[in-house]
Amino acid sequence: MALFPPGLGAVLQALSNESRSMAAEIISILRVDSSMRQHGSVSRDLADVTVAKLRAELTGSEIAWRDLKSGVGHVNSAWRDASLGTAAARSAEERALLAQSDALTAEVERADIMVFAVPIYNFSIPAALKAWVDMVCRDNVDGATAIGKSDAKRYKHAIVILTSNHTRAGADDEFASGFMQFILKFIGCTDIDVVDATGLADDKQGILRAANDRIDTICQTVARRNLSAAAE
Repeated sequence: MALFPPGLGAVLQALSNESRSMAAEIISILRVDSSMRQHGSVSRDLADVTVAKLRAELTGSEIAWRDLKSGVGHVNSAWRDASLGTAAARSAEERALLAQSDALTAEVERADIMVFAVPIYNFSIPAALKAWVDMVCRDNVDGATAIGKSDAKRYKHAIVILTSNHTRAGADDEFASGFMQFILKFIGCTDIDVVDATGLADDKQGILRAANDRIDTICQTVARRNLSAAAE
């Protein structure tokens, strides 16, 4: 056992507690891109702006970036069988099958703020984003429960950047925004804001100007809320 001069042990303990407290107060931002275009993507450009503004408001925040263009797994029979067993009973092969799902879920659980760049493909979300949802919500892949993971004690904010050339947010043929709001509440988001950048073919400059104004407002509100929560 290490022996310290009188009083030094208490000082070291206080410093350790302060270090842990500071680590706990780091605000975590998760960015998820679902556009299959690397260049010329409006949703990516707006996500760049959003994350930059959040980091400017929340100095010292950490960022995790999940680009679904790089690939995300899909549910198959072997994956589903592995997901149904208990963690302790899984084989090495089953753990490997679920490794990406575990990683994606951990990113969501750690995040205080999530930014989703969502282009509308064929009236709904991109297939890669739906695959991401299945990886994160694996206990509910077969619709077993709609209880969700919400925790009213923890503030978790999602910003959904919705883009399209023609399909308008809220129209009868638009199914992306409703799905995203439902699933984000399901995985524990207490607050959800949508940046509407749809219908770009009609008035790109005007729509982008309004979207950027909306991003400014949202980021200021999110920053105030997170700083307030961290101070409690």
